[in-house]
Amino acid sequence: MRPPSLLIKGMVLVVMGLLVVVALFSARVGLANLALFNAKKIASGWDAIEAPPAQDDILRAESAINASLGYWRADPDALTLAAQIRGWKGYALAGEDAAALHPYYREAIEMLREALRLRPAHATTWALLAEYKTLVGERDDEWHLAKERALELGGADIRLVLRMTRL
Repeated sequence: MRPPSLLIKGMVLVVMGLLVVVALFSARVGLANLALFNAKKIASGWDAIEAPPAQDDILRAESAINASLGYWRADPDALTLAAQIRGWKGYALAGEDAAALHPYYREAIEMLREALRLRPAHATTWALLAEYKTLVGERDDEWHLAKERALELGGADIRLVLRMTRL
């Protein structure tokens, strides 16, 4: 029996290296998804009609979503939830002071834009962009596009359609 050639040894090393890279990437995505799930769980019951969420809950959700984005920044779901949490944080901290809300809402808008660059065919993200732009008083071309795209992509979702018609 002949010993393995140098070429075969090299190929085995390359394959093993690729497996390590894939395993590390999978671990990062898995940790990001766990943190995202935790943030979703915390934020799932928030409702502006009842009352703003407690600051403690907002900070816990913000910590979880930041951990998720720290592991994997290119997750449009995490960016969309991060934008919502940022908006809620502004809402809870600023109360009725619109000027204090705007920086939080502008940060949320930037996160939504980033999410849409990664996943441009997501109706909910377009709807949130239109809503946040309404909250900062910007009914510009981007607002019209966001509202139009939300309705185009999410026309089967009656709740989304109702949200867009209220803008």
